[in-house]
Amino acid sequence: MNEQLTVKNFGPITEATVDFKRVTVFIGPTGGGKSTLAKLAAIFRDGTFLDSFSGVSRINFFRKFTIEKYFHLSSLFNWRTSDGDEIVTDKELKFDSSILEEKGSARYKESLSNPFSRISKLIAEIKKEINELPSDSPYRDKLYGKPMSGFTEVPVNEPRAQEIIRLIDGQISPCVPFYILSERIFVSAIEYSWAGLISEKIGLPRTLVEFINNLLQTKREILELNIPFFNVRYVHQNGQDFIKIPESDTLFHLYETASGIQSVTPLLVLLEHLSRNTEQAQSFIIEEPELNLYPTAQQGLMNWLVEKCTKGDNDLTITTHSPYILSHFNLLLYAYQVGNQSDEKKARVKVLIPEESWINPDEFAAYYVNGPEGTNGVRSLINPETKLISQNGLDDVSGIQAILFDQLLDINSGF
Repeated sequence: MNEQLTVKNFGPITEATVDFKRVTVFIGPTGGGKSTLAKLAAIFRDGTFLDSFSGVSRINFFRKFTIEKYFHLSSLFNWRTSDGDEIVTDKELKFDSSILEEKGSARYKESLSNPFSRISKLIAEIKKEINELPSDSPYRDKLYGKPMSGFTEVPVNEPRAQEIIRLIDGQISPCVPFYILSERIFVSAIEYSWAGLISEKIGLPRTLVEFINNLLQTKREILELNIPFFNVRYVHQNGQDFIKIPESDTLFHLYETASGIQSVTPLLVLLEHLSRNTEQAQSFIIEEPELNLYPTAQQGLMNWLVEKCTKGDNDLTITTHSPYILSHFNLLLYAYQVGNQSDEKKARVKVLIPEESWINPDEFAAYYVNGPEGTNGVRSLINPETKLISQNGLDDVSGIQAILFDQLLDINSGF
C-alpha cells in the first residue's frame, strides 16, 4: 500500500503532497486540513468516483463529505495508486489531459478515466477469441455463463476469460473506503431515536447516516465483543446495546456507561464486522479516534485498530489532535524494529506489545497538517534515518507547554 495525493489550492490546503501507507496519521490544529486530506483519499479510492462520467456527477462525492465549497479557481488534484496509475483533475473534475498538461500536471492515464470502456474492450476481445475456437472445441457449446450485472453476457467458462473477469472486478473496486467521522459520538446518546431522525429527513451528514446504517446491519451479526482496554464486554440483546463489567452480572445500557465507552463501542463493533471481510481490500479512515478517552485507553485502542484494520491489503488512516497517539505509534514502530532483530528479542518484545500491533516503518506515514501555513503547512514527521517519528515532530505537537513552563522558571529565577 503506497498511494500519493497531491493537492493545490483546495480549502485550507495551499499545496501538499502526502504518501498514504498501510498506516497513515495526520495531526495538527483545528481547521488545518487533516480531515480534508483524509476525505480526498476516501473520494479517490472510491471506484464509483471513476465510474462517474462527468464533473457534475463527481461533485456529489465532495458534497457527501461537505467539502464542495473548498474549490478555488486553481484547485488541482493528483492521485497516484499503488500500481502507479494516476488520476489527475482540476476544479472542474474533468479528466482532460490537454488542460492538465497545460497546467504542468503529472502524466495522465486515459485508461483510468473510463473503466467501463476498458471493460467493454476486454469483453469484445474475449468474445472474439472464444468465437475463433475450433468448431470441435468443448467451449463452443457453452460460450456464455452467468450474465455480469450491468453488462452484456460475459463468457466465463474459458480459463483466460475467467482470469480477465477477475481483473475487471479488481479494476472496478480495488478498495472499499469507509470514512468514520467524529460525529459518531452521538450514536450511543440517542441510540433508539435514529430511525425517527432519518424518517423526518433531518439534515444529517451523509457520512454519519452511512455509519449508522452500516452499524445497524452489523449488530445482526456482532452480538458480543470483548473490549480489552476497558475490561468490559459489549452485548447486543433483544435489539439493545449493553455493556457487561466483570465484577457484576448486571447489564448496563450503553448510554448509561462512561462517555469513552459510549464513544468507542459503536466504532469497535462496526470495525470488528468489517475486518472479517477477507475477500475485499478495505480502507478505514477514522476521525479523532481518541475522543473521550484517557491516554492509556487511547494506546489500547491504537493496538486494536492496527491489528484489526491492517489485515491483508487493508489500510488505516487516522486524523488526530492527540500527541499520545503519535508517541504510541512510535512505540509500535520501534517494537517492529527491535522484535525483528532476533527470535530471542521477538519473544521478549511480544510480552510487552502484541506482535499483531507492530508496524513496519516502511508502511507508516505521519504528517503535521496546517495548510494555511503554506508550503510548509503539510510536512512529514518521519526521521528518514531512524524511520521513527522525529523528536522535533513530537516536540512540535506536545512540547509547547514544556517551553512555556521553562520560560516561567526563568522568570521566577530572575532571568
